[in-house]
Order: sequence, then structure tokens, then C-alpha cells
Amino acid sequence: MPAKRNPAKPRALVQRAPESQHPLEWPEWIDRLRRRVLDETPAKREWAEKAGNLILQLMELSDEALVDASSAPDDWHAVLRAMGSPEMLRQMQALDPLADAFLRGIEGRNTLIRENGGVFGTEQVARYLDITPQAVTKRRHSRQLLGLTFRRRGCMYPAWQFTQSGTVPGLHEVLMALAEHDEWMQNVFFVTPSTRLAGRRPLEDLRNGRVAEVLDAANEFGQHGAE
Repeated sequence: MPAKRNPAKPRALVQRAPESQHPLEWPEWIDRLRRRVLDETPAKREWAEKAGNLILQLMELSDEALVDASSAPDDWHAVLRAMGSPEMLRQMQALDPLADAFLRGIEGRNTLIRENGGVFGTEQVARYLDITPQAVTKRRHSRQLLGLTFRRRGCMYPAWQFTQSGTVPGLHEVLMALAEHDEWMQNVFFVTPSTRLAGRRPLEDLRNGRVAEVLDAANEFGQHGAE
């Protein structure tokens, strides 16, 4: 009599590994960044995770978009240009309808800087004015110079405010009138055509000695903002 077979044991279910916290596979060069911040604060670790995922998303853009982005003059603008590509922008606007306006605001701000001579560092300004770096900072705090804060470069000084003999006439008075606005809005005032000056830029009028007219425009700008 044939031996009874033991009833077949049900096959053990394959235990699926828990889903990775990373929805995309991390390339080695990004994983290096993640490992680097393992001993950092939770905030830095969270930021690195999100930054890595963003780069992976950008890598999925078309070759055309990435070639255009890589032609940017520096790393910051390369990422910014990739984020502003039509295909990426569609994804971003699905999450935040104001994404386009935000990116255009950043790019517009940087364009104003580039089109008006760029910026100088504190040491450069000190050498040019023949004063100490500490004196440069003191003049900025007393609104004799306009300084702009950049994330990685620190405080930089727009080149347009300097002349062969120092700074443009009336700079201190106008900066005092604009004190209610932040540094970036102050920069916008000087280099943007003003309806209060018949379409002329305040900077041009200062260079031509029309300090009183610019001061009047700055006082109105300080009370009501740009028009």
C-alpha cells in the first residue's frame, strides 16, 4: 500500500521588502551627497533628500531642455533654467500655480543685476573707495551704499552706484527715502524706468544731477510702492 503523502504545505509567501523611501534609484554621485549628511541635523538630511529627488526629476527632462539649461553661466542658473523649462513647469504648476511667477521673479531680479554692470564684493569696493572693508559695511548700514544679500556670495554691491569719483550723487538721500523697502526693491527703483520721471530711470537722472526729482519719486515710491 503506497505511503500516504503528507499534504503539500502551502508555499511561503515571498516577503516583499518594504518600499524604498526613495521613489527613484539614487545614482552614486547623488548617494554620495546623502551619505555625507547622515551625521547632520534632521533639517539638513531632509533638505538633501528633497534636493536629490529634484535633481532626479530634472534628469528626466528632454535633451533639448537639459542642453539649454547647461548653457547657463553657473550652477544656480543651470538649475533655475531647467526648472523653468516648459515640461518641468507643467509639473510644478500642478503642485503650485504660482511656480511660474516665482521663477520669473528670481530670473528677473538676476537679469537686472547683469544688465547693470553686475556686483562687487566688499573687498573690491574697499579698494575702489580706498577705505577698509569694515568701513564699507558701516556705510551700507548707514544707507550710504546699497548692498544686496546673495545666498552663497554674501553681501554684494551693485556696480551701477559707483562713479569714477565715488558714488552717484544723491545716493544716500534716496536710500533713506526708500528705507521702508527691502534691498532688492531699492535696486529695482534705481534701474527701472519710472512713470514719475517721464519714463527715465532714476539712476540716469542721478547721473545727470537731477537729484531733487529722483528724491521726490523715491518719497512717493516709499509711500505707495512701484506703479
